[in-house]
Amino acid sequence: MAESYRARSAALRGASTGAWSVTPMVTRSRQGPFRPGAGGLPPYLAGRASVQALCRALLGDLRDGLAPSRDLVLHGPRGNGKTALLVWLQQEAAAYAGVDVLSLTPAGMPDETKLVERLLPASWWRRFAPGQVSVQGITWRPGRRDPPPLDEALAARVRKAPLLLLIDEAHTLDVAVGRALLNAGQQVGRRLPFLLVLAGTPNLRAHLNAMDATFWNRADRRPIGRLDGPATAAAVRNPLRSDDIDIDDDALAHIVRDSHGYPYFVQLWGQAVWRRAAGATPPRAAPPGVAEERRITLAAATAVQTAVNREKDDYYLDRYEELETLRLLPVARSVAEAFDTRPLLDDVQLETAIRRGLAAVPEADSTTAKDLLRNVGYVWRPEAKPVWEPGIPSLMDYVREHAPVTRSA
Repeated sequence: MAESYRARSAALRGASTGAWSVTPMVTRSRQGPFRPGAGGLPPYLAGRASVQALCRALLGDLRDGLAPSRDLVLHGPRGNGKTALLVWLQQEAAAYAGVDVLSLTPAGMPDETKLVERLLPASWWRRFAPGQVSVQGITWRPGRRDPPPLDEALAARVRKAPLLLLIDEAHTLDVAVGRALLNAGQQVGRRLPFLLVLAGTPNLRAHLNAMDATFWNRADRRPIGRLDGPATAAAVRNPLRSDDIDIDDDALAHIVRDSHGYPYFVQLWGQAVWRRAAGATPPRAAPPGVAEERRITLAAATAVQTAVNREKDDYYLDRYEELETLRLLPVARSVAEAFDTRPLLDDVQLETAIRRGLAAVPEADSTTAKDLLRNVGYVWRPEAKPVWEPGIPSLMDYVREHAPVTRSA
């Protein structure tokens, strides 16, 4: 079955107009390889090897005409590279002949009709031959001039070629649209090669549960958080080396400590030190004594600290104002104080800190406050750990410094 499916998919894709797949292209300007906040691939995707290996295995199943056993959910606080992983997966799929890729955001499918239009362009389904689709009781009804139901549209597209459907910002997906998609995906995915990959913030679990009480447990869930020390170092060092820029170990250690492994800050640091070194003479063409200018020393890293801090403070202020709008600054400060003495909090410790902060916000309750702090990524609980950790440790330093002091009622 797999061989015939691959042959049919290749033939169909060979005749495609191109609307069915995306072949992304990465370009790099001479402004440097680092792109903080750009939403694309970093110059070196570090620390995600296990997720990448899983994705390659799932792509292999699709290429072979097999239905993957589980869908994939990527969840974690903002700024940790979930979108970058989706971009990588979209590009990686190009190496798997015959796999169709569709990348969407909730803004592009506000209702079920729009989602159907994205799956099946009207110019295609209106001339679709009757009787070509029959999957798990789903059969195309001939003579239709209006868009088909979602389950029929999805079956038709998957029948054309194995489909990888990527949805970013899935925590904002309309509940009715999401419920219809999850139901259709489960039905079609039982027999045909269809893989759904969702990415979203830590509240994605609750959002998905509102659509389908069992989807979260059926899916392969991968938390996407901050990078560890070696991955952070590689994310900075490797792109610099590609531009013939060396970095001393103590300078790199300083960047690792200051960024806390938060990918957005890692890219900020990479951009800052690259800009400092990029104007120097390339080592291979430099006279004696000049090549040192393209080496990042601890002194050079310290010299750009102010510029990095300015960018980080702008980022902190956005998050601070978000907490202020939610009337959670007293709670956020109390939680930050609890994390000041320990890197992780268990449920009881977090609850205690929240209740202490709620003394200044009497109309709120601890459950709502915890959910809101999680939803904005201030704290989160990775799937494999029964404890809470900061989304960005240095943001908590900022909150402790600027938020009003909590006073008991």
